Amino acid sequence: MAKKLLNTLFLAGILLVLLAGLVRTVCFPKQINTYENRYANQVESFSPGAYLDGSFQDSVDKALSDQVLFSSYCKKLYRLGMSGLQKALVLPIAAAHPNRYINLPSSQLFNGTHLTFYTRTLSAMTENLSTTADNYNHLFAALPDVDFYLYFIEKDTDINLATGEKVLAYEYFRDQLDLPDDRIARLQVDSFEDFSRWFYRTDHHWNYAGSYEGYQQVLALLGVEEEPLVPVETVTLSQSFSGSKATSAALPAFSESFTAYRFDYPPMSVTVNGYPGDYGNQDAFFRGEMSRPTYGSFYGGDMGEVIFDTGSEGRGNLLVIGESYDNAILKLLASHFDRTCSVDLRYYKNYMGKDFSLSDYVAKHGIDKVLIIGNIDCFLIPEFRMEG
Repeated sequence: MAKKLLNTLFLAGILLVLLAGLVRTVCFPKQINTYENRYANQVESFSPGAYLDGSFQDSVDKALSDQVLFSSYCKKLYRLGMSGLQKALVLPIAAAHPNRYINLPSSQLFNGTHLTFYTRTLSAMTENLSTTADNYNHLFAALPDVDFYLYFIEKDTDINLATGEKVLAYEYFRDQLDLPDDRIARLQVDSFEDFSRWFYRTDHHWNYAGSYEGYQQVLALLGVEEEPLVPVETVTLSQSFSGSKATSAALPAFSESFTAYRFDYPPMSVTVNGYPGDYGNQDAFFRGEMSRPTYGSFYGGDMGEVIFDTGSEGRGNLLVIGESYDNAILKLLASHFDRTCSVDLRYYKNYMGKDFSLSDYVAKHGIDKVLIIGNIDCFLIPEFRMEG
């Protein structure tokens, strides 16, 4: 009798959870799937056409998987268990072949330590690189009173880490640009040692050492005579993290420590997407007020526009056009200029409500120098081309 009662209560509990999930899905849907860092699926509006082609049913299925209570936790536990099994199976193979890529179901591993992207081929990129270079050359000619600079960040897509063979995308792109040699530079990755020193193991961004190396090189590229800011200390946060490569491939068992430099930044006011605020949460993490670090939550996310104003005069105004790689060095660069404006062309219109015009922006903000910075992906996609 007691066993039958327990079974009944157990089934009733499951039904209540499912019913609560159904009510939440229909009446109070959550907007964000925090575990997967994306918008949560919603039930589409019903229509006879949507029902007949199956899209309404698909939306219900996807919405329930996001909205039902505990579904994210179940996904997390499942993925942690499966990726832990994959890791246990593959590490002995990786240890026996440290200089080979080991293929995983949706990713690859090198040296048993680093999740890596596949190496690109130059022939597949030349058309897009040439189109972007042509666009930039028109801008250089149209704005002769502005000093343009370009910084290219090489990463695992630019080199076969097993053989050391380079794709030579930087060299091809550089030769297409109408810029003097001293206006173009790169973070040069020539070996796995370079890559492992400057990049995370589970995330596609450069780490604290790589971004600081890039900051110093960019400062020299821009002709800034001030000395670079020196780290006050090196801090490893108490919580580890699984970076973008691990999360996108559903491999949360692959994780690493999160280490960062702490800097004593000069006072500056910050405007984010037109509103006063701050950028990044470095101090909050150092004080232990925030947990679960990610590259974006620590250094600052991808915004349409961020403006840093140090209140100084006579050091000029800088415009940085780039993607998420520059997030880690924006405050560092801003320390050396009167005003530093950062624009991410992927999000500018969405956040600012208007198209981006480089010529108008330069005139409005009194820009002296324009830095275009990014990895190969930045120079391949149409979003990073401007009027010209």
